[in-house]
Amino acid sequence: MKWGAFIGTAVVVSLIFFFEWTRMKQSPKKDKIGFILLLFIGWIFSLFNLQQMDGPITWVEAIFKPLEKYM
Repeated sequence: MKWGAFIGTAVVVSLIFFFEWTRMKQSPKKDKIGFILLLFIGWIFSLFNLQQMDGPITWVEAIFKPLEKYM
């Protein structure tokens, strides 16, 4: 893991959170929860090396390969 990228991403996410949270004080609770969840999911995805990960087809093949002989 590259610690510089991790810390940089955490700083950017926290800046986005604090700047946008001041605008969202009057927003409903659902909007606040949605904002936090989307920001957190985006931050988690940024930690993975998505260019080197296998695609969804590889995952589906791995799941259904043992069931191949029964189908």
